[in-house]
Amino acid sequence: MKTILTLYVIVLSGILNICQRSERDDLFTGFVNPPAEARPFVRWWWNGNRITEEEIVRQLDVLRDAGAGGVEINPIEMPPEADTAGTKAQLWLSNEWNRLLATASFESAKRGMITDMIVGSGWPFGGEFLKEDEVIVRVMVNTFNYRGGEIVNESFSDLLSKALAAQSRAPEGETISEELFFARLIPDELNNLGDVIDLIQNTGGNPGLSFKVPEGRWHLIYGILEKGYRHVQNGAPGAAGPVMDHYSREVTLAYLNRLKKISEDTGIPLNKMIRALFCDSIELAGSNWTDGMDDKFYMKYGYSLDPFLPFIFYEPYSGYPSDNYSGVIKDRIKRVRYDFNEFMVTLFLDSFTRTFQEFCTTNGLLCRYQAYGTPFLMGLMEGNMIPDIPESNNWLFSGNNMDSEQWTWNQDHGYMIWNLYAASGGHLTGRKIISCEAMTNTRGLWKISLEDIKRHDDMNFITGMNHTVLHGYNYSPVKAGFPGWIRFGAYFSEQNTWWPYFKKWADYNSRLSYVFQQSKPEKSIAILGPTGDVWTEKGLSRVPFHNTPVYCYRLWEGLSQIGSSCDYIDENIIINGIKKDGRLNYGPMSYKLVVMCDVKSVKPATALSIREFSEAGGRIVVIGDAPSRSLSFQNADENDSVVNVVFTELREKGQIIAMAPPDDPNNLREYSKDLLNSASVEPDVMIADPSPDLFQIRKSYGDKKIFFFVNPNRKQSVSSVLKFTTGNLTPWIWDPEDGTRHVCPYNENMNEIRISLGPLESQLIIFEQNEGVHDQPAESSYDTLIVNTKWKAEFIHKNGISFSRQLNELVEFGTSEDEELSSFAGTVKYITEFESDGKGNLLVLPEVNRGVTEVYVNGSYAGLNWYGMPRFNISGLLKPGKNRIELKCTTILANYVRTLTDDPVAMRWAKDYSKLPSGLDGEVLILYNL
Repeated sequence: MKTILTLYVIVLSGILNICQRSERDDLFTGFVNPPAEARPFVRWWWNGNRITEEEIVRQLDVLRDAGAGGVEINPIEMPPEADTAGTKAQLWLSNEWNRLLATASFESAKRGMITDMIVGSGWPFGGEFLKEDEVIVRVMVNTFNYRGGEIVNESFSDLLSKALAAQSRAPEGETISEELFFARLIPDELNNLGDVIDLIQNTGGNPGLSFKVPEGRWHLIYGILEKGYRHVQNGAPGAAGPVMDHYSREVTLAYLNRLKKISEDTGIPLNKMIRALFCDSIELAGSNWTDGMDDKFYMKYGYSLDPFLPFIFYEPYSGYPSDNYSGVIKDRIKRVRYDFNEFMVTLFLDSFTRTFQEFCTTNGLLCRYQAYGTPFLMGLMEGNMIPDIPESNNWLFSGNNMDSEQWTWNQDHGYMIWNLYAASGGHLTGRKIISCEAMTNTRGLWKISLEDIKRHDDMNFITGMNHTVLHGYNYSPVKAGFPGWIRFGAYFSEQNTWWPYFKKWADYNSRLSYVFQQSKPEKSIAILGPTGDVWTEKGLSRVPFHNTPVYCYRLWEGLSQIGSSCDYIDENIIINGIKKDGRLNYGPMSYKLVVMCDVKSVKPATALSIREFSEAGGRIVVIGDAPSRSLSFQNADENDSVVNVVFTELREKGQIIAMAPPDDPNNLREYSKDLLNSASVEPDVMIADPSPDLFQIRKSYGDKKIFFFVNPNRKQSVSSVLKFTTGNLTPWIWDPEDGTRHVCPYNENMNEIRISLGPLESQLIIFEQNEGVHDQPAESSYDTLIVNTKWKAEFIHKNGISFSRQLNELVEFGTSEDEELSSFAGTVKYITEFESDGKGNLLVLPEVNRGVTEVYVNGSYAGLNWYGMPRFNISGLLKPGKNRIELKCTTILANYVRTLTDDPVAMRWAKDYSKLPSGLDGEVLILYNL
């Protein structure tokens, strides 16, 4: 019996060990071989819908072999300069188009890939089939100034042309109809709304205005109601024409129901072909009205918009203008403006976004949705909490210096802010996938390298993205030649010089995406920006939102650099979250610190919830102005009192920590330290030497503690000692480039590590219970040998021509006066021989100017480098006496394409290109151990 019991215990122990090991290793198994949903997708532009079955299959093979996990089918207008090569355009949702869609989905699945599809074509949703009562609507406003006694006679056509001229951007389509919506004459010194004069005279048709200006100074504000003023941008045949009314649930459903024809024609349920339906960014050119909107507003807010019509509309790209109205009137107008903008967002989200998500759910599909847009941001927080897959978008060549050593981004444009809100929306709702339209590029098409892609994609990971949808892959048939059909993108194409190496990045990206999709974000800080104040002062225009205040949307950088991280939230999270045990809990997220950035106005419910959070032990930091007023028009005095009383009480009791805004919003490391210290909040990891070039995020998976570190600097290395609160867990380095792992070297304490990252390097450190083999940190000292010889350079051009040069030294050739060199794109082989004593551990290349490099030593392959500092392990490859080195450098295409002056496709993108440095430039070094 004892023997049986012992055997039972041994067997049970073995089973438990196997289970624990399985639980421990399942994340690593997926890391080694990531599934399709973790691999990068491509936006597959079906240019002009000129598609054939043969080409669909060929291109899917190309993408599969390159490591892509899926496609987003995206019908789009044929590039106007492209040669159609005798192909036929298929009409969106025609029988043949639907058959080819089914073919693409079937062939994609055969290759282990996933298919998503944009709704409609181009963007936003629309089509030539829409009726007048289904199209987009806006009220366009304009202002004239007058003196008393002037006689004014303005025809409607004059009013229309002057209003159009006053807009910051030209119309984007032929308008279906226009009418004068309101016209009010307003005294410059407005003290009472009763002094406003309504000027509209119902004379039938489209009336003009005729009046004599009363004594004093006045200004006319009038609005013209336009229907169908915005057309689908780059719409493909069958889904071009006017944009639909996104404020109507009925119109949205009618549009989406058209997709049912796909299943009717093919006999295949849509959810058996498509994983997710996709909505591109919300770009409605300032749509601000719909039929019955005034009645709906009255039902929600309890007062009429009519007296306030001159004050609630605004030029969509610049926001509300400054005005000189008296204090009381000005305050009332601001509150109505807030209500109107809040109502626009709410109506849009209910009528469009939620309807879209519900349609997807009902039909067994996922909803992939981009909540950002232009010129309005239609609920950046709320919109990202609705879809199954919230999606953001990072940009290249958009006011950010792509050549700078330090990583930069354009805050006016705002794409990293979109990342942060998409990530926060996904975190708060427990979404597994938070995707990013990545490398959006409308300027530097052929200038992008694999190291640029890695650099910016690493920062997408830092801001919470965990799946990449590349912008994009152009459907371009073989017979279209080079450069082929191009709508947009960073020339993700099998015709790109670096395409043979693309899978290196794809595998790297996939392994990180898998780990981040499977793991839980760990955030203890929530940041609240002054969204209500922005809606009050500037409306929904996106640039004011991105910059109010500037530091608010830079704090994530400083916090990451000192070892912490944050989510961005809105007032609804504070109101609806559970306040308990010093935490604000919402969904799976739990925050111990709320930071309010110059928030002057809040809802009374927000103020009361902040007090509840404080009473539950939560910590609150108020930067700059503290809230002192409410937002909405109704019951303003009563609501103001609630806000004032709460924040006065909190301040007097010392329950909020007040901080002045930072002096330099572009350098927030020390400020972020002070912020955490003032709130007694520990960072996730103690970084001994914080740097502008070291970013990190923290996640968890079961008992695993996951940290990801990035150095996005193009030239400089960064290092620091890190101290983690991970107890006795063992630190492992998981290498996303090759899918291996090893114990991270450490000294006495497993939670203290020195990290050293070269230019553009990253490191994934996972603390787990798997002990492994531990190596002590090794400090290597090297002596240096300069390979000071002549070189033979063999140039193998993209265009098929080959030539060679003899070089006394390695000097970049892209800016050369020699046109044969400065127009080159392709592969250069640099070959030399030199004498050696056989010593050598590392070979270090000089500047490679965005090239991909490979090294051969005495015929043996020493490796490949596609980003950062090119260093190659050559231990054992050198021999005493004569040695031969071959350096292979594959350049980007820019210098070649700029010379194709007779090619309209090339010139559309490269006509303004200057010569770029290309090839190796500097000394080749051999390092050997002392």
